[in-house]
Amino acid sequence: MVRVLPSLFAICAVLDLALAACLSTPKATTLNGTYTGVRIREFDQEAFWGVRYAKASRLRNPQSLTDSWEGVRSAASYGALCPTTPNPTAFADAGFTYSDDCLNLNILRPARTAPGDKLPVAVWIHGGSFSAGFGPDGNTNTSYVVKASMENELPIITITLNYRLGFLGFPGGPDATAAGITNLGLKDQHLALHWIQENIAAFGGDPDKVTLWGQSAGAMSITHQLLAYGGNGASGLFRGAIAVSGTGGLGTNSLTPDEVRVSQAYDTVLNLTSCANAADRLDCLREVDYKALYDVGQQASAAAGLAPLWWPSVDGDFITESPSLQLAAGRFPRDINFISGTNSDEGLLVAQLLQQFFGPIEDDATLLFILGALFFPAARPEVLQKILDAYPVDAPSPPYSLPMKAASGEDVFCDAMKAAGQLCGAQYRRTAAIFGDFQIVNGRRFFAESLAKQGVDVFTYRFDTNPTSIPISSILTPGFTAHSTEYTYFFNLPPGYNMYGMNPQVVNISSHLELSRGIVDKLVSYIATGDPNTFKVDFIPKWPTYDLASPKNMLLNATESDNQLNVRVEPDTWRAEGMALWPQYPIELDLGSTWRPQM
Repeated sequence: MVRVLPSLFAICAVLDLALAACLSTPKATTLNGTYTGVRIREFDQEAFWGVRYAKASRLRNPQSLTDSWEGVRSAASYGALCPTTPNPTAFADAGFTYSDDCLNLNILRPARTAPGDKLPVAVWIHGGSFSAGFGPDGNTNTSYVVKASMENELPIITITLNYRLGFLGFPGGPDATAAGITNLGLKDQHLALHWIQENIAAFGGDPDKVTLWGQSAGAMSITHQLLAYGGNGASGLFRGAIAVSGTGGLGTNSLTPDEVRVSQAYDTVLNLTSCANAADRLDCLREVDYKALYDVGQQASAAAGLAPLWWPSVDGDFITESPSLQLAAGRFPRDINFISGTNSDEGLLVAQLLQQFFGPIEDDATLLFILGALFFPAARPEVLQKILDAYPVDAPSPPYSLPMKAASGEDVFCDAMKAAGQLCGAQYRRTAAIFGDFQIVNGRRFFAESLAKQGVDVFTYRFDTNPTSIPISSILTPGFTAHSTEYTYFFNLPPGYNMYGMNPQVVNISSHLELSRGIVDKLVSYIATGDPNTFKVDFIPKWPTYDLASPKNMLLNATESDNQLNVRVEPDTWRAEGMALWPQYPIELDLGSTWRPQM
């Protein structure tokens, strides 16, 4: 009898202590040269950190890599980050550094992945209002997502990337316009997607199965990549996308890189850097310390008001027209499908920040002032009044899981806010409803409707699980499902995971833990196959595609009871009057818009 010897791979899989000796250092050979990565034993994964995808030159368009090398380069540590607004503790713990040369990405894959395996790829684009954030943020650790994909036998590769931010990533003013260096951060992302197409096979990925995934400004970036170059730039770069709490029109519909408010902020940058009288002002700025230039840009933007200025803008090049108008006209590829969703209480944070600035919002007059003077300075009075009419003061408002008035007549939420030493005026919750829909929620519905009209499959959701509630402890996250509270659930981060105070941890009870894993299972299913329904989760019903005749969301809800889940399909018809208002005035009611229709 012939005795078949077990393979070396099988021996290694069984004998964990021998694994390091059995497996060589992971390697991948790109078009430019070979990288060595690192092994992550805890997750049975391999990583390549800080892999360059483009050449960055200050205030210039990104350039493809042309240099090559012999031998190997180490990808065992993170590359430099683009200048950003940091969380000091998180940065110190990770040992991050900054540089102008920051266009690098990080690749995570299951151990023993080899060229030719053709694993699906998820590309994470971070948020942060286009002025903050970074690729390898611990709040978006994808190791648990890749682990789930391995356990589900749908293994995937994940990629996170850096792109330029603030004035360095989204410069404006006449000089930037003339030089064609607008929307640099989006161009960075775009070049990263081209690099992935050319090189991901070397890491075991499939360039035909790339899915973008982003939150807030990252989700907005996804819309801009879909619409890039008049709708002609996305072809062949990705097949699907997961857009979490963001679409592309906000702040961009009315913004051009050379309009008056941008040019005035640019003048401030020039004056603060002593470059105003230079023969070549851009060259002068290129000689300023990069971190100082980033900080000056932040200072100039803040001085100009609430509306961001170093932001994606309609430059006639990367962004050819107002994104909402382009979506409505159907000028985008039809072969890319989407998951798109929001949290129930997106507006709580903005409303709280407004109260910190103005004090308690108690009456219509104060709210109208905020709407007209700060957010929509050119809006006609009758249009502003339509906003108040569409959002009555006594209508259900964030947090939507609590009634506006208890049986006793008291507002339980405002009482809890005041007990925590926070402000809560009579119109705080109404303000949260208005700004949550304006900034995020209405954009999701309009986006889904626009794609569905063109026959594109869209799966929509509403995250309705409260990681925190009463008592309220954080001024930045006033409980419930405010903006960014979904992070731990969408990355399946375990209880106690260090979020550095940025976002709440997952609630350590079975219903919340099961929901977190169920969400990730569905996202992995979508990344791997293009359909969240391929992998079955017992408590999640079939996820319908968006149907204009009968629109529906997946409602992702775990209650405060240990074993009680409430995931279900819901009609996407709530707040119809308010949600229909914003798309009627996409430019007049855009953040900071100075445009008013001619009478």
